[in-house]
Amino acid sequence: MTSRAASTALLLAVAVEAQVGQHGLLASPFNLGFEPVPLNRSCYRVPLAVNGTLPDFLRGTLYRGAPGAWPDGWWLDGLLTINAFKFEAGKVFFTMQWNKDEAYNRTVQSKPAAPSLERPPVPGGLRHPANTSWPTGVAFHQVQGNLVSSTGVSNINSIDFDTLEPLELPFAYSDDLGAPFLAPTHDSTVDGHVLHHLTTGVQKNSGGTTGYVVTSIKPGTRKREVVARIDRPNASSWKGLPSFQHMPLATAEYYIMLESNCYYPDSVTAVGEVDWTGWQSNPLATAHVRVVSRATGESFLYPLAYNIFAIHHINAYKDASTNSLVVDTIQLFPSEVPCSMAFRGTKLSVLKTGAAGVGYSMSKPLRLVLPLDRPGTKVQPKPLTDASGMEFPTIRYDEHNGKPYKYAYGNWMFKKTAPFYDSIIKINVETGEHVHWHVEGHYPGEPVFVADPNGAAEDDGVIMTNVLDTQRKETYLLVLDARTMMEMSRAGPTPHTIPHGFHGRYFDGPDAAKASREDAVWV
Repeated sequence: MTSRAASTALLLAVAVEAQVGQHGLLASPFNLGFEPVPLNRSCYRVPLAVNGTLPDFLRGTLYRGAPGAWPDGWWLDGLLTINAFKFEAGKVFFTMQWNKDEAYNRTVQSKPAAPSLERPPVPGGLRHPANTSWPTGVAFHQVQGNLVSSTGVSNINSIDFDTLEPLELPFAYSDDLGAPFLAPTHDSTVDGHVLHHLTTGVQKNSGGTTGYVVTSIKPGTRKREVVARIDRPNASSWKGLPSFQHMPLATAEYYIMLESNCYYPDSVTAVGEVDWTGWQSNPLATAHVRVVSRATGESFLYPLAYNIFAIHHINAYKDASTNSLVVDTIQLFPSEVPCSMAFRGTKLSVLKTGAAGVGYSMSKPLRLVLPLDRPGTKVQPKPLTDASGMEFPTIRYDEHNGKPYKYAYGNWMFKKTAPFYDSIIKINVETGEHVHWHVEGHYPGEPVFVADPNGAAEDDGVIMTNVLDTQRKETYLLVLDARTMMEMSRAGPTPHTIPHGFHGRYFDGPDAAKASREDAVWV
């Protein structure tokens, strides 16, 4: 499909949205994934019925974030529910709590959002108090043994491994960088080091210099050490604006940023909200990859042969045989479609039309090969496979993030006319071959790989995710054999349907707190 067709599809979705509002057209079954969760709902260790066989090595917990209420009508601004599937001796227990941040608490108390500050607590930051907590739960990782959840700001929250109750809102770093800043939702954890960056000087009257501050947290600490300060990145835009990035990549030697011609809104909004109509694009600016040396902080730029906008990347690693850096990513939509147009399609009423599925089906897994001895070389992206429509990619993360790998998994548009991702795909990135799992009317969340500790091959393990069954109107946990993509077991249904969500992580038993209660309670 052409970029013109993609633009037409988005405009069609907006038009259909207007018609739905005016005439009340029947909703698609997949809209069950946009049904709100009661704001007073929670549950703890609810046993789920298991059908099939669960591998003995599953003894940890899968954590999953999903929006459950949308006060401002934008999907990505939703208040977050945190969901946990805990494995114990062949059984699965489900726990759910709301992320009890400032936006959630004010919504429950029917209070208006707190006013913004005239100036940020630190130059270049957001104009909100330093101790503000956001609706995190979009992604998960660990810092100093703490389970933390994140969203697109530097303020993250720590939660209890078992109960999911808040512990630190926000999580307190032991450094003087201050907060809050715009930042990627994801970190990149390599050999225990948590790498990330802050984005500075974006909002009006924020002071400071536009740019990035790349940071690294050593294992066992919570101090963000500065790897590099990149002021006024003119390669990103002629105005020196930092580009929007949802996710970085990293290897043992490098921090990697795909800088597209997409820029944050400069408007100031309430905590938990984004001005989705205020995104900026520059079709004349050139996308490139910025490679930052973790040892020296020096940047090396590689322009791309054509513009790529990516939300989620797959992996990056150094190929010693060619002295090159391999960067695998997913082009979300055609180059000519500006992100400012695409983000308008994340309005909940637009998504409910199902027309956005046309755009999802056009995403492409790509490989970028950067010659390390020739910085500045123009890079020609190459397709990893002929399967389009892949998103929310994952790999055998703990062992292969930042290192050579063979397999990637992700959500996939099996039916190109589907309104949402309706399958899970496995891709061999060396050959392009792919296999998938699909059941009509079932919409899986982001797949998560869990390794078999006794396995020898990279794909020895399982893929797991929560799945929305629109036929039975329920959610269940799916476990697939990662080698064959054949179903091994299901556990469910959960006490309520889990809405279409974002990201998840699995942490094994030693890292997760043991349950202290055996009773099941939900309200």
